[in-house]
Amino acid sequence: MKVTVLHIDDVDRDLRKYKAKFESDERTRGRFAMVSHSPPKSPDDYERIGEAKPDLLLIDYDLSTPDEKGGVIGISGVTLTSELRQKFPEVPIILFTRKSVFNIQSYANITGTLSSIDDIVYKQDVFRAGSMKQDEMYDLAVGYRQLRSQKTRGWSELLRLLSATQNDAELLYLCDPPVASKRSWSVSAVATWIRGTVVKYPGILYDPVHSATFLGISEKAFLSDTAQDFLAAAKYSGVFPPSDARWWKSKLQSTANSIMNNTEKALPVREGFPMAWERTRGTPPDKSTCVFSGESPPEWVCYILKRPVMIKYSLSYKPDLRPRVMDEARVSFTAVRKSNDFDERLVDPLGREMIPGIRKMP
Repeated sequence: MKVTVLHIDDVDRDLRKYKAKFESDERTRGRFAMVSHSPPKSPDDYERIGEAKPDLLLIDYDLSTPDEKGGVIGISGVTLTSELRQKFPEVPIILFTRKSVFNIQSYANITGTLSSIDDIVYKQDVFRAGSMKQDEMYDLAVGYRQLRSQKTRGWSELLRLLSATQNDAELLYLCDPPVASKRSWSVSAVATWIRGTVVKYPGILYDPVHSATFLGISEKAFLSDTAQDFLAAAKYSGVFPPSDARWWKSKLQSTANSIMNNTEKALPVREGFPMAWERTRGTPPDKSTCVFSGESPPEWVCYILKRPVMIKYSLSYKPDLRPRVMDEARVSFTAVRKSNDFDERLVDPLGREMIPGIRKMP
């Protein structure tokens, strides 16, 4: 499936450069049809953008071309995204920039308009070896197209787009979906909810490290071909699949149960599943270990380090406003002691009292 990307930039050289890159690069050839456009300045320009029927709008961040007198002409890329969101509410928008340009600007200047942006992509990252940015851009465009194609936009249609089972429907509805009385939804609001809540926070869907920790095995063991073949039915196949993939927690549980005997089922999955795997496969899997103590099996994942951790060696953390049905965020003692990303203001008062003692541990 090819997607149409309308690239807006005030520099013709860059329009030609990225058109050639996207349409000829080995990893993107056949996936993107690039339409180049200078910043719109009139109603006719916006009409031409609409006539292109874009699946994705790629907007340059710095649209400030110097004129002959040293002044600046054009429109801010951030301002333009706000206008485009109003005119094309069912098309994803990516702010396209270089790190050097973006970093010298105050991030605070765009926080008020982030609702009009689906993602920020650095130009140098798109064609970097091993980068998944091309896949993410493609999946974003395809996801929006899937949402736009729905003639009936009710709760049941949304669950079908997510490939959710009835068992997960109640949990998803507790995550504040932008669906009025389960009857209607807008494309951009649902896209933001799926990407920014359902996929982002662990609890209903799990990324590789959360999935592995839930099953009591190492991330390497979880991602092995043998384990992935066995757990294939649990993999998320709905709209907006992230590049590092997700798995339904409920389906991980049911798939694990399929090989567990009654004794193993009586234990937490993280204990019973490794036992069942060894019994049925003849080889013990590598087990998950706590990032702080090395003990097995850890029950949680450190929010900062993205490594398994025992609850007793972690603190409750409040870095965001995730729905209550999602897993609680916790930070490991290791992160408290060693990570510059740890912010003790996000720990509750009881945890804050423990921090000096944690930092003095040998």
